[in-house]
Amino acid sequence: MPDQSRHTVIIGGGAIGLSIAYHLAARGLQELLLLERHQLSSGTSWHAAGIIGPLRASKAATQLATYAPGFFHDLEQFTGSSTGYIQTGGWWLSQTPARDVELQRIADLGRSLNFNIDLINAKQLAQQESWINCQGISSAMWVQEDGQANPVDICQSLAKGATSYGAEIRENQQVVSISREPHKSNGYRLSLHNSDTIHCQNLVICGGMWSNQLLAHLDIHLPLQGVEHMYLITEDMADLPNPVPITRDLDSGIYCKGDAGKLVLGGFEANPKIVHAQQPALQSPYALFDEDWQQFEPFINAGIERFPQLAQAGIKTFINGPESFTHDTQPLLGPIANNPGLYVACGMNSLGIVSAPGVGKSIAEWILDGQPQWDLLAQDVSRVRIDHSTHGFVQARMVEAVENQFAMHWPYKQVATARGLKRTPVHEQMRASGAVFGNLAGWERPLWFSSESNNQDLDYSFEQQHWWPQVQQEGHYLSHQCGLMDLSPFSKIHIKGP
Repeated sequence: MPDQSRHTVIIGGGAIGLSIAYHLAARGLQELLLLERHQLSSGTSWHAAGIIGPLRASKAATQLATYAPGFFHDLEQFTGSSTGYIQTGGWWLSQTPARDVELQRIADLGRSLNFNIDLINAKQLAQQESWINCQGISSAMWVQEDGQANPVDICQSLAKGATSYGAEIRENQQVVSISREPHKSNGYRLSLHNSDTIHCQNLVICGGMWSNQLLAHLDIHLPLQGVEHMYLITEDMADLPNPVPITRDLDSGIYCKGDAGKLVLGGFEANPKIVHAQQPALQSPYALFDEDWQQFEPFINAGIERFPQLAQAGIKTFINGPESFTHDTQPLLGPIANNPGLYVACGMNSLGIVSAPGVGKSIAEWILDGQPQWDLLAQDVSRVRIDHSTHGFVQARMVEAVENQFAMHWPYKQVATARGLKRTPVHEQMRASGAVFGNLAGWERPLWFSSESNNQDLDYSFEQQHWWPQVQQEGHYLSHQCGLMDLSPFSKIHIKGP
């Protein structure tokens, strides 16, 4: 075929790419093409658990996810194709006083955004949900808006909607190289495996964990890492509620949902198994890894403790599929700096299905309006630093990044892995003076100074911070005597000219 020109090309036919195509086409964008190297949804979307939890721990993430339930309803009405979405309601379970406080804080956020939320104690939970073992539970939060959907049905419905608005979708079209258009301020040239060449003004990379392979052609690297994500599906179980509410035992790291009389159990672990997008097994559609019962055993034990009937249930299916996570467990969204017309939407941290509608809407707004409606600073790819995107850094950070989905969201929380990237010339002198270091954009920066060994630890709390007296003392020195501040981690901007 001759060279072809498009206004916008999307690479990746999962839920994210299809949602972007739908939203762009729905707003009237012409010359829109989506390329999928295999079949639609065949990367990671097809094996997603499909949990639709619109309430997250931050306002920005909640805005992205809250858009999903209403969108799925409207999409079904428009296309006539089911997304499998049902509102089940969901429980968030706590086992500690600190988690109780976090649930109270998330509940306040949810209520401010018009969620229907109820906080109850373990005794009340046992009265309402006899299938849950409430031993060890201190409190529970009910979110009426929780639900679930069928990821494959969502992808098919999005594709039907996008093409009805005029978008073109091509399957089995692998991009083998990407280059910038020579002698132009923007524009990209794509070469396909069948020798076709496509030119476009805007290029959107939605390749999931394979996105870095595509971006490498442009010498761009993101903090994106593939891991093995596992869950199991039981055989039919009696005495389950209908529908089964989405249930997250946050302190045990597990979640469950119903599936036509069966139970789905999964979790987010520390130190997950790393996989690489270049592995031969991942070049095929619908790729899965071997069962790993040893890695999954802690989740099985926690699941049986919380849902005792699991002990007698047979296992129908064990899913172990690839999923991509980022260094800070936030997605990578938006335009790539110094690359006009290049956008990314990847690194969904196992929240791709619930995030897809909001991400599609936001990327469409970035392309057509110059900025999204919502404040997505925490998700904007512009936050990424070059030293965050090395293989060594990202792999080291995965030890805690996956677990962070259900970990405590402490104020002033510091990362524990991949530290020491940047140290100022006086780092060791500050350490000798009792500096307790935190991480700021890769820099090791003193949070406070203390000569007492018992004040050297980061003792997280929602209440008064144990380091406040030290900072108060430092403020006193600055006000009444003098102090020296190391500004090495701060940006310096040199402005000159008339």
